[in-house]
Amino acid sequence: MEKDKLLREAEALGPHLTELREAFHRHPELSGEEKQTSERIVQELEEIGAFRIRDHVAGYGVIADLDPAPGSADHGRGEALHRILLRADMDALPIEEKTGLPFASREPGRMHACGHDMHMTFLLGAAHLLAAHRAELTRPVRLIFQPREEQAPGGGSRDMIAAGCLDGVDAAFGLHVWPNLPAGTIGCREGAQMAASDRFSVEIEGETSHGAAPDQGRDAVLAGSLFVTAAQQIVSRNTDPQNALVVSIGVFRGGERYNVIASGAHLEGTVRALSDAAAGLAQKRLQEVLDGVCAACGCRGTLTYHKGYAATENDGAMAHFVLREAEALFGRARAVSVPASGMTAEDFGFYLKRVPGAFFWLGTAEPGAPVYPLHSARFQGNSRVLPDGAALFTAIAMDFETGGSCRRDGQQFPEKE
Repeated sequence: MEKDKLLREAEALGPHLTELREAFHRHPELSGEEKQTSERIVQELEEIGAFRIRDHVAGYGVIADLDPAPGSADHGRGEALHRILLRADMDALPIEEKTGLPFASREPGRMHACGHDMHMTFLLGAAHLLAAHRAELTRPVRLIFQPREEQAPGGGSRDMIAAGCLDGVDAAFGLHVWPNLPAGTIGCREGAQMAASDRFSVEIEGETSHGAAPDQGRDAVLAGSLFVTAAQQIVSRNTDPQNALVVSIGVFRGGERYNVIASGAHLEGTVRALSDAAAGLAQKRLQEVLDGVCAACGCRGTLTYHKGYAATENDGAMAHFVLREAEALFGRARAVSVPASGMTAEDFGFYLKRVPGAFFWLGTAEPGAPVYPLHSARFQGNSRVLPDGAALFTAIAMDFETGGSCRRDGQQFPEKE
């Protein structure tokens, strides 16, 4: 498909895409509550036509399939021709918005602070463009709108997979707006694009005594403090500096009164890693550190460790395919092989454990404008890039054959260990 023509068509959709994005942004819904969002997506897909739609998938998820047009050589071969999958997430965050935008959230304490309003709009824009060029499709396309991406450590992707969203799928592609890249720039890399995300909690039991006689008690707050300090040494002293690992503790509660030695402490934290080996090392060392500090302080400790999102690991050929498509659409300067992974996490990684594919970033930063991070109450996104995301999703689906088949010689792609 001619890229200049595709960009012109995407730009012509711009005003409608902006309306969609603003409507989603005004009415954010939290993980597992995406009812009105789902209904609006289905309404738009029905107005476009041509899609076979399943709703209420894994909660409020939506799957929309588009086959090659009647009369094309590939029409009617939907089961024989494996699909390409494009994905957007739907849920918002429990954050009170402080952007001051004219279309700011009207739902108190809820906000699209991670760009999911834009992700849904990109994919609906692609739905318009793909339906308009259905006669040119060489294979079926599946669009999925996924609930509960923000609901770590569970997330919604595994439930979508269990509901069959990957049945007959050759490759999966997703994107995320990225406030640290210039507006309209596409960033992708081979290997880990984003980190794995685990969660842990610690309970420490001590013995109370008067604050004037600490020797008669067992200080759980002291044990917790030593744990916090020693846990940071897992990264600085136990991990290869070239194999990124983050251990952060965000909750520390202990004690009941200023002059009483604390009998208990509760801590919660997260581990981010780019490999299973690094995450496994962190889990092992956290237990050893807890055992050591509790022994030193005469306390008892319990570590509860929850495995969360897998690392989002891009197939090399698919990452290069995305960058080739971005370069063909936008020019070489706007197609960037990013040098480093993001240490934030995304449950898209579970799709990539089942089929090859790639996850990529679309920049939103404007020169001279403040950069607010994802999950900030001031994160605004950038509606100017909505046609870009729609066009790139469309080009990936239309040109996938030029990216090379993902099922080589009948080889299957089982879940990676």
